[in-house]
Amino acid sequence: MEECSLNYIMKKRLLLLAFTLTVFTSFSQDWKRFKSEEFNFIVDFPAVPEESVQKVPTAVGELDMNMFMLTRETGDNVVYSVISSSYPKEQFINATESYNNSVLDGAVNGAVKNVNGKLVFDNKVVFNGYPGRSFKISYQGAFLYINAYLVENTMMICQVICYEAKDGNEGIKKFFDSFDIIKTKS
Repeated sequence: MEECSLNYIMKKRLLLLAFTLTVFTSFSQDWKRFKSEEFNFIVDFPAVPEESVQKVPTAVGELDMNMFMLTRETGDNVVYSVISSSYPKEQFINATESYNNSVLDGAVNGAVKNVNGKLVFDNKVVFNGYPGRSFKISYQGAFLYINAYLVENTMMICQVICYEAKDGNEGIKKFFDSFDIIKTKS
């Protein structure tokens, strides 16, 4: 009788331990809502991203590239990031759809060239009334997914990098689906 009680208690403890580990694991995988009112976006990251600014030389002068990036050594995706760069406003006064598309073409071509990759797909999109591109680049055993939007005179880029073996994972969709531009075009 004593042996049955001991087995029962051990089973209960093992079940409690398994339950605790399951709850702890699910809580540790909760994504964090990140909002930047200054740069007009909201997105969910798997953890808090690091913020940085880089000066980037361009044809229209030096621009600030404001980056919100999370790099991971484990998990399905290596990098999650949102980048915001504002061009001079006068460059977009009376901008036509054709001009906006050429700016977005430049973003796609520049990204492919910067990583010496191969363009897998490139789709024109509209997000919150703003023109954009959703594209995928293959390079060095990895994929770079990018959604780029031209929000008036600001290029907003949302991107995920994953290894080829992890292509199409749920984290990619979760990150992109959570992204929103706070400012909407009227």
